[in-house]
Amino acid sequence: MIAVLVIGGVVLLAMIGVSVYGWVTLPADARVPIHFGAGYNNFVSKGLGLVVHPVAGAVLLVVSIVTTHNAAKAASAVYIFPVIMCVLLIVQVGAIKVARSRSGVLS
Repeated sequence: MIAVLVIGGVVLLAMIGVSVYGWVTLPADARVPIHFGAGYNNFVSKGLGLVVHPVAGAVLLVVSIVTTHNAAKAASAVYIFPVIMCVLLIVQVGAIKVARSRSGVLS
C-alpha cells in the first residue's frame, strides 16, 4: 500500500509541476479548458484552470490514504487511485496545450 501512496504523491508533484509550467508559459489572459464530461466545454481563467487539476489530484490522494489505510484484503482495488491521477495529469497536459494554441503561443 505504501507504493500506491508514493506513486500518488509523485503524480501529484508532477501535476503541480505542470501547473507551474503553465503559469510561466501561458500569457496572463489565457483561458484554460476544464474537462466536465465527454469534452472540454468550459474555459476558465488561467489561475483557476491551473489550480483545479492539482486540487483534484490532492483530493484523490487524500481519499486514497483514507480508504487504503486498512485495505490489505483489497490490494488490487487501491491501484485505481494512481491510475485516475495519471488520467488527470494527461488531461491537464492536454488542457495546457489547448490553452497555448488558443492564445497563439508557439509550442
